[in-house]
Parts: sequence; structure tokens; C-alpha cells
Amino acid sequence: MKTTQQRHAQRIQRVIDHLHNHLADDIDSAAVAEVAQLSTYHWHRIYMAVTGESAVATLRRIRLQRAATALLRDDRPIADIAADCGFDNLQAFTRLFSRTYGLPPGRFRSDSASTEGHRPVTGASKQTPSFADASSPAAGEPDSGNAMPLADEQTVTRPIDIAQRSALRLVGLWHQGDYHEIGRVFEKVMAAAEIESWPRSDAFTVGVYFDDPDVVPMEQCRSFAGIPVPADFPKPEGYDTQHVPGGLHASCLHTGPYALLSDSYRCLYREWLRGAEYEARDNPCYEAYLNTPYNTPPAELQTLICMPLQGKRRDC
Repeated sequence: MKTTQQRHAQRIQRVIDHLHNHLADDIDSAAVAEVAQLSTYHWHRIYMAVTGESAVATLRRIRLQRAATALLRDDRPIADIAADCGFDNLQAFTRLFSRTYGLPPGRFRSDSASTEGHRPVTGASKQTPSFADASSPAAGEPDSGNAMPLADEQTVTRPIDIAQRSALRLVGLWHQGDYHEIGRVFEKVMAAAEIESWPRSDAFTVGVYFDDPDVVPMEQCRSFAGIPVPADFPKPEGYDTQHVPGGLHASCLHTGPYALLSDSYRCLYREWLRGAEYEARDNPCYEAYLNTPYNTPPAELQTLICMPLQGKRRDC
């Protein structure tokens, strides 16, 4: 039998789904209240208390995130992308995008294209303090001595940190499809954790990405949105668990919009791994989100990308 908290979490999760499914629509308070099965007078305050932002702010954030991703994925006119993401007025969209991302849409696209090359599509949405083990360098202070030099004028460099990482037990939900759409799943998991008071072993959230979207069709790509919890925390009804093995990892700290995460993946795989003395372990990469898009500008979002290593290469 579901508890009151579990039923309450499901109501907020239905609102989250409703907002994601109706991005082009204005918020109809009565319709959302019906979806949530909550009072028209109270649902908005409850939603804001759980998520930390208003439903209007959620809708605006999701629209802008989708627009940023679309700007990097295709060369459609900006007006078409804005309209597809729920913005009827191009000038209003340009002002809002510029204020949020620090660049107008056209400049965001052109500046990204200058260093893009062939981006692997990856990323999440998704989330606070340091992620490194106490015996390792801080997550925000990787060892710059391991960074690879510039390969050409279009190469994007990031410092790479080699350190032992603790194993993680995650509770969350699976997602199949476009990795850039996992934000909805994170929002639902975070709402449940807040309402049901899940004990957290760490403040960040974690996305585990099991497939390479350059090889696996996007609609078949598997990922997991989770929150680290203690080993003895019983799995809540309706959720799944995922074990992230500990051990040696190469990590890359990405600072900036989730839409640009592929720059940091390119650094890790194409620039660092091919010349490194280490080999990648047969486990998926994962991303630790060190702050949240609810209260952090896109340019200041921090994502720690972690690649499991199995040891040094035999030819080194």
C-alpha cells in the first residue's frame, strides 16, 4: 500500500510530465490542478515547495534547454527552433535566451560550431558539493599535470584528474531515448526524494549512460537517473537501484550548459584517452551533477564526467 508521501510524490510527478508534454502551451492552472488531483488554490505552492521553482520557471527552463540543444543539432532557422520550443515571438525568445545563456542564439550556435567537430550527443539534466574522495584532489581542482596539450586550433582542452572514486548505490529511474530528455526523469526522482525524505549519502545526483549514441539508435539509448543513498536504504516502491563500481577513474569537470557537454567528452575520449597510459574499464561513464539548473545559470552548471579505468596500458 502506498504511503501518503508516495501518493503526493506521484501527483507532483504527473505535473512534471504534464509540463514536459505541453511545452508549447501556456500553463492552465485548472488543468494542472486536475492532473495533480490537488486544489486549484494550492497545487502551485506545493509544487514550488517541492521543486524549488515555480511551474512557470520550470516551463521556461525546459523550453530554453531544448532550444539550446536544437541550435547545436541542426541548422534550421532560429525562428523555427524557437517556435518548436514554445516561443511565438522571436525577439522575446532572443532576449530571454541571451539573458539566460549569456549569448544570443545565433552567437551560441556559431561559437559552439567553431569547436564542435563531430559531437557525440550526451548529457543530462539534471545536481552540489565536492564529489571526490577525501583522499583525492577536490572535484573542482583536478590535476592539471594530466591535461593533454592542444592538438590543433579547434581542440577543446580540459584538465583530467586521475583518482580513486568510491562505489555508489543509486536509487532512481531508468530512461530510454534521447539523453538530453533525461531531465524529466531527474525532476521526478528529485521530487520523490524531497517528499519522501530519502536519506542521501551525497548531495549530488548521478546520471549513468550505457550506450554510445554514435553507434546505438537514439531511441534505444539507455540511461539511469539516480540519487546516491546509503547501502542499507530499502528501495522505495516503484523505483530501481543501480550500482556504480568504485576504483580508479579519469574525471573531467565540465562547467557550462548541459548542451555543450559533448565538448568535454571529446576532450576525455579523443584528446586524453588516445595518448594516456591508462585503459578504459568495461563499465559505463557516469556524470555527477554538482549543482542544479533550478538555481544556477547555465554558464555556471558543473558536471563531473567520470570514466572508469582498469589500469595502465601494457604498451606504456
